[in-house]
Amino acid sequence: LTLLLPLRAIAQEKKESPLHTEMEAINRSLRLINRQYADLAQKASTLELVATMQKHAETARTLTPPKSEKMATADQAKYLDTFHKDLDALIKEIGLLKQAITAGKTDAAKAEIDKISQLKDSSHKELGVGGGGHEHGGPPPPAPEQ
Repeated sequence: LTLLLPLRAIAQEKKESPLHTEMEAINRSLRLINRQYADLAQKASTLELVATMQKHAETARTLTPPKSEKMATADQAKYLDTFHKDLDALIKEIGLLKQAITAGKTDAAKAEIDKISQLKDSSHKELGVGGGGHEHGGPPPPAPEQ
């Protein structure tokens, strides 16, 4: 039985948090938008994806990052302030993306997509959470040997 307890703890850690689920949904929508934003025939679909991103970002804004729950009170307050500031910036950029797509301005839409991607990268780095497949805040996987 004692041998199984560590496995149970690992299995519980692997379970994704509600925040992770929301952020993955934002990322999935952004990838799809990036593929189709320039196709005017898909404008309605693209705007639906933007609305989906907005909804998930607003939901994420109401959640507490699991990483912050393990912090001291002062560190936690600073971490949550940064988290909320970054999500507010994301929500603002999503609104600007919607405006650009609605107006048919593909150059402006691409610029907003790029800003959102940069915001994701800088926020993840600032908050010490992963992107690119190592979302649990651990170190990135080692580079393949050549």
